[in-house]
Amino acid sequence: MADIKSRVICDDLLRRITSGDLSGVLTLPAEGKLAEAYACSRPTVRKALAELRKAGYITGAKGSGSYITRPARFSQKDNAETFLGIIFPNMGPEYFFDLLCNNLARHASENGYSLVYGGYLSPKSEMLKPDIMRICDRYIAQKIKGVFFAPFGYHPKSDQINREIIYSFSDAGIPVVLLDSNIERYPHPNNFDLVSLNHIQAGYVITEHLIERKARRLFFLAPSNSHHSVKLRFIGCRAAMTGGGMMPDEDIFVEIERDDISRLSRFINEKKPEAILCSNDMTAMSIMQSLEKLGLKIPGDIMIAGFDNLSKVMLFSRSITSIDQPIDDISRAALNLMVERMANPRKPVSHISFSGTLVTGESTGE
Repeated sequence: MADIKSRVICDDLLRRITSGDLSGVLTLPAEGKLAEAYACSRPTVRKALAELRKAGYITGAKGSGSYITRPARFSQKDNAETFLGIIFPNMGPEYFFDLLCNNLARHASENGYSLVYGGYLSPKSEMLKPDIMRICDRYIAQKIKGVFFAPFGYHPKSDQINREIIYSFSDAGIPVVLLDSNIERYPHPNNFDLVSLNHIQAGYVITEHLIERKARRLFFLAPSNSHHSVKLRFIGCRAAMTGGGMMPDEDIFVEIERDDISRLSRFINEKKPEAILCSNDMTAMSIMQSLEKLGLKIPGDIMIAGFDNLSKVMLFSRSITSIDQPIDDISRAALNLMVERMANPRKPVSHISFSGTLVTGESTGE
């Protein structure tokens, strides 16, 4: 995993050095600053810098900083033929979008492209919009060949920001392939290529599992301003409940922030859920920790489930029943769509979705 991420960082720094983006800059930022910008560990940054040093683009010893030795070598035209951009919300190392970026970088490299990483973008940052637009402007100025874009959530103006991003590239004639989510709320049409999990199917399958585990009072929890894909997961959830003969007479979609333990406590006391399906595994992990602080046992008192199967890459206190996303298939399909779109800008819009796989864990008693 670190090898792929260091390659992404190396490619991005190389692009910035050779394209003139760092024109007038003699030294690169310190390792700590780069690690923060790329949302990774310092050893991963160190490995990327070692590759640039080996290729002769930078020099410098440990503790003295990294000095640029070979400035812009490629023309703007050459750069535009090679590099693809990506913009996605950074939720932390080893989160779903980070894993997807790593896989895209590998497939791009294998097919003669380099994936340019725009930089760290926190969905809840007050500077989200200006930070994103700076990246958009830089990509457009450098004539990046195409952009992969995972729309933002968890921000009160995320819909507006997502539209501004995608139409800034569209107006510049740069093709965009959406990852994971539409920029419009279901069922409004999506006029851009999209590759994602089949979110409705995923919600149905995991809810069906909870019903099989004898859950009857089942609720769907998500933070406010979640991605549009979360509502699709809920549609699948509700369809499975209806198919299982359950006709809830109350709103089972509940918005609760991950760290709002008092709100969660009131919800538990009022609704007395037997199972909680969370919008994703990061939410599920936070909810589990809060429930245990409230003295509840998982899964003895309440079953918990999520999406993305992050248990395979993160050290949770216990494994979470989840839907595993076929990240390799999604990233490969996204690259193929981009190549097709670059070759034929007028081709019909394509929407490709992949079925997820149920992975049972301790959080539902498996």
